[in-house]
Amino acid sequence: VEDDAVLMTVGQQELRQDEFQRAYRVYRSAHGAGLEEDPAVERASKLRFIHQLADQLVLLEYANDIGLEISEEVLNQAVEDIRGDYPDDLFQQMLLENAINFEDWKKALRVRYIIDQLVRQELALNVQITEEDIADYYQNHASEQPASPSTLAGEGADQVDQMIIQQLRRQKTEQAFAPWMENLKEKYPVKIDQAVVKQIIADNVVPESDGDTDDR
Repeated sequence: VEDDAVLMTVGQQELRQDEFQRAYRVYRSAHGAGLEEDPAVERASKLRFIHQLADQLVLLEYANDIGLEISEEVLNQAVEDIRGDYPDDLFQQMLLENAINFEDWKKALRVRYIIDQLVRQELALNVQITEEDIADYYQNHASEQPASPSTLAGEGADQVDQMIIQQLRRQKTEQAFAPWMENLKEKYPVKIDQAVVKQIIADNVVPESDGDTDDR
């Protein structure tokens, strides 16, 4: 299998083996502690990342269909904000130590921002939080609240309510994500070349078929 062989396709989106390897280095820099010590864990990590990338391609294809994109200005500002969290030249050292090309890291950041914006636009902003939801939250978490709603007033009550609304919105968004994602995967089927998967993990282990893969 050539390094530029296509690993997976979703509509007009495709991901090649060399692109996977570069993306995996970025992923591994954040999630790969100890992987090099256990080849089986490394293989499992690669398989997990393959499925993660498949979901990403589905989301990117949908984002492309609805015209959702992140501007270069917004992306560059996000890059500078992250750079600012690293003292001196530690950001560049982090990239070098993990053999990560800056453009690959920036591409991963772009994907993350597009998907975050897509989820917010399609799910989070459409979540409805009712007074009953808030009342149920108070009842179910009474022991965790610093004070009962009847004893709160003014700005203090508003702050507690906003915190609860944010938490409820996050919970409802997470609950809505799985069925939403399944609908998108039906609309945008994923095709994965199992020969390329075997090459990537250097073993005969392949992702289990869940209806979104095929053998080509």
